[in-house]
Amino acid sequence: MYPWLDDAIERGATVITASRRLARELESAYAERKAASGAMSWLTPPIHSLDDWCRLQFDLQAESHEIPQLVDDSAAAILWERCLRRQLADGVPAFRGVLRLALETWRRVSEWKVPLDEVARTARSADEQVFSAAAAEYQELLNSGGWIDGRGVSHLLATLVAEKRLVIPQNILLAGFDRPTPALSELTAAMQAAGCEVSTAPQHDARGAVGIASYEDPDAELRAAGAWARNILADDSTAKVAVVSPALSEDSDRAARLVREGLAPGWQYGSDAHRNAVNVSYGRKLAEYPAIAVALSLLEWLHRDLPTRDVSLLLRSGCLAGASTAGRSRLELVLRSLPDRPWSADELQRGLAGRDDSADARNWLRGLDVLIAMQKDADSTADPAHWASRFDSLLNAWGWPGESTLSSFDFQLVNRWRKLLNELAGTALVHPQQRLTEAIERLRALADDIVFQPEADASLVSLLGTLEAAGMQFDHLWVCGLHAGRWPPSGKPSPMLSRALQKEYGMPDATPADTLAFARRVLQRMVTAAPDVVLSWPSSDGESQLTPSSLLDGFGGTSLSAIEDPRWHAIEFTASDNLRKTNDDPPPTVAADEEVRGGARIVQQQATEPFAAFVYGRLGVRRADAIEAGITAKVRGNLVHDALHNLFSDLPAQAQICNWSSEELERRIGSAVDAALAVPMRHADRTYSRLLGLERRRTVALLQSFIAAECNREAFSIAGVEQCIDFESCGVRLALRVDRIDRLADDTLLIIDYKTGAPKNLLDRDGEPTDLQLVVYAAALDQAIGGLAFVNLDSRTISYKGTGDSVEWGGRQSDSWQERLRSWKDQVEALLEEFAAGDVRVNLAFRTGEARTLALLSRIEETRRDQ
Repeated sequence: MYPWLDDAIERGATVITASRRLARELESAYAERKAASGAMSWLTPPIHSLDDWCRLQFDLQAESHEIPQLVDDSAAAILWERCLRRQLADGVPAFRGVLRLALETWRRVSEWKVPLDEVARTARSADEQVFSAAAAEYQELLNSGGWIDGRGVSHLLATLVAEKRLVIPQNILLAGFDRPTPALSELTAAMQAAGCEVSTAPQHDARGAVGIASYEDPDAELRAAGAWARNILADDSTAKVAVVSPALSEDSDRAARLVREGLAPGWQYGSDAHRNAVNVSYGRKLAEYPAIAVALSLLEWLHRDLPTRDVSLLLRSGCLAGASTAGRSRLELVLRSLPDRPWSADELQRGLAGRDDSADARNWLRGLDVLIAMQKDADSTADPAHWASRFDSLLNAWGWPGESTLSSFDFQLVNRWRKLLNELAGTALVHPQQRLTEAIERLRALADDIVFQPEADASLVSLLGTLEAAGMQFDHLWVCGLHAGRWPPSGKPSPMLSRALQKEYGMPDATPADTLAFARRVLQRMVTAAPDVVLSWPSSDGESQLTPSSLLDGFGGTSLSAIEDPRWHAIEFTASDNLRKTNDDPPPTVAADEEVRGGARIVQQQATEPFAAFVYGRLGVRRADAIEAGITAKVRGNLVHDALHNLFSDLPAQAQICNWSSEELERRIGSAVDAALAVPMRHADRTYSRLLGLERRRTVALLQSFIAAECNREAFSIAGVEQCIDFESCGVRLALRVDRIDRLADDTLLIIDYKTGAPKNLLDRDGEPTDLQLVVYAAALDQAIGGLAFVNLDSRTISYKGTGDSVEWGGRQSDSWQERLRSWKDQVEALLEEFAAGDVRVNLAFRTGEARTLALLSRIEETRRDQ
């Protein structure tokens, strides 16, 4: 491959490429040939991307000549931001998007050598006029500051060459330029006039077999491409194989996963080598990488409160405070029990202090001390280099990026972060003094704008975009996604420039004809890049039918049917006939000193799904509270329960309750609710406090309605509230807590449980308990039980659902009450006996939604399929 490369290097030519990827490719190809020839060492060949070569020449001239100072891209973005804000009204939505569009338009104006007076003369629309005015102001800022940006380097070098102030190579070879810009032409023309021989790498034409294929959808297409590559590499492991996707920039991670699915089925269970078998040319925004997102979130905590979800992420992250996360995970569970609100560092420290004494929890909380100390400088101004150094120190104090040995990928990512801090420091040229908040926002903006793709070790297959593949050669090439809606791609002329101006200067996509011609040229280049080429397209995108691109008509390819979509590897698991049965390993019986969690709920779980009772009761698994905005159902329920406990804590009789005056009732209820609110109010911010105020009004009204309903009952006295009972049966010890116990007129007990969610019936249609919770309480109390009742407390209605020979709801059934209660107690005892024996059966009658929480542990779906 690249037969011209050795000759070019031997005759002293400098190779300038359109991309860094092509430069690395050529360097690698040259090194391989040198090593194959037996050479032990050789001079690094002069191969550079155009941007890198221009920057190298600029830096050399800056050491020996008085030339303008270079403003890097980060500093240029600050200048452009100032200029645009002066032209736009305050509060323009999506300003960062407008800024990116302006920067891209400026790049095109510079590369196509469009004079600014022409931009101004042709500006008609509001967008065009805003850009024109901002560009003129930006250029004036550069001129007055004695600066030059990256877009002007090429023109400066051409000027220096014409003035014979730049030492140029004798030979330059250009490679991979699908669309040379006027700026490049200006530079090469100046070098030619100065005696440099400028040539273009010969057009490679390895045209051979061209296959045409279509697939059901884009997923099937990419999986098939991976399977095609696997077949090739099985015959020749040294073959250079690539897959090109015009849509790669839209979701490169997904595209890579699909190609891997066909290339290395089961790669998810393999080593890093399987994951790295596909090298993707397109990266993603630096801020989207988890380690960088954690660093940015921590730094943003310096100038704003973080929402609960962000703090939760920092608590669980392995990038901070050491490798151990057990204690931090327990702190995170505590956080979930607190209000969902924006947290300042000192408020969170008070909320979590003393909650866990493990080393990793203490390390994390000590990191808050460093952060709080740095917040004292929030209002001061300093050089951005100072802030970059402080940010680095803060992250080091938190142990970022973690204690584990960095992989090649992680090492490059951390180095890119260090470079980002240097770029922040470099903005001092145009913004010498910044406040802490400004520095953090600038760092975030830089990370959001930078697309980072680490250099990967040699991979089996390269996954490229159409432009990234420019100038490259392959043994086998698959170009996918060539349907009419994708190829030729939609033209993207700049909306900030006059269309007539773009057409006059021949700018990209100025006309549909230009877009079509360029797409045809790129496709022709890809077809000639390898002797074996496959062109494919999906017949559907899941919503509509697709047709092949009309540009495929020019290639007389043969239709392919042998390369089938291998489909998802995991599907094979559903039809495997190589299953082997393992020996049962039943759990031990409940030990005498074993702690069983969950209280009476465990008995009901044993009745509906023994596996759940085992997981929650014996393994101690518990569901993490969801992070929800506002007053959650759990908080609302606890508030009602606690308020009722406070209201009835002195165990009044019904007569006393009914004799409370309206003033006394109002005072008692208000005091009870306020005492219950003390806990959630402890960590409430202003917004949450206002919500709790509204909840207080609702709860007060609810309790007033409840008292009115209680006065209409038959006579009772309250015998206990929130009563704790230790219950043991069949060797299982349960810690119970009963909401309320009433003593009725016949001296029997009525066991009550408050329900604050959806109204719930105590008995089903057959007269059996829907929940055995109250039956467990009855079994634990060594007294005569006159009835069981659910009290449904809702703002709209108060309802009683009960049964027994001494209650007025649900109909009295005195002739069978004690017999029915005894049978229910026997049922509880039988369930506890099963639980104590180690019962872990899975209820296969559960619907998918009902089983979802524990489905991965119970393997209910797999068990169903085996039935």
